[in-house]
Amino acid sequence: MKIIKQSCENEMVYEFLKMEIASARYSGEIKSILCELGIPAEIITNGSILSTEENTARAEILNRFRGYGRNEELFNNYPQKVDWMWASFGINDMEKIMYIEYSYWNELSNYTGSPMEAAKTIRAGKTIYDVPNDGFITAAEGLKNGVAFLPLIFLTDEAESRYILLEGHLRMTAYALQPEFFQDITALVGFCSSQQLDKWYGVMPQRGEHT
Repeated sequence: MKIIKQSCENEMVYEFLKMEIASARYSGEIKSILCELGIPAEIITNGSILSTEENTARAEILNRFRGYGRNEELFNNYPQKVDWMWASFGINDMEKIMYIEYSYWNELSNYTGSPMEAAKTIRAGKTIYDVPNDGFITAAEGLKNGVAFLPLIFLTDEAESRYILLEGHLRMTAYALQPEFFQDITALVGFCSSQQLDKWYGVMPQRGEHT
């Protein structure tokens, strides 16, 4: 992993929402929140992190969408201090990349958290909780056809011992299915203390335990 330039929390929120509104799975929910707040979609698709008003609005959208700023859902125990950087990743970094701790991703990765292990599950034709693997396979085919993915978002610690996905699980799984395309990949990386990272991530349960 190579650092490209400095970023900030406001840019993370902006990029997170930009990626999620482009998702077939989440775009409807975000658009409903925008409608409820009376905010145009352009604040996400073509906004500015230099605008205090926009940054406040986007933080509220992410609050309602994924619990940001209220210590809930994806942002439960989210680190209080994160230093954000734009960085470039390559295939040698893949072994350190992990999914968030969540029952579906735990099962898919055979309780390793590794997208590379998840790719083995998908190639074997195994589905988790009866959720089809079609989305992963389609995305992986897109890589082969020249589709450009949006950046990933990770959290890591001072030692960079692991890069935990905050956003981009489907895209990262597609890269794991086609690892030869994981070269010079731009990602947004948040650095925090190992204690804060552990608190946010939690503990990977053993197979058969409920999360």
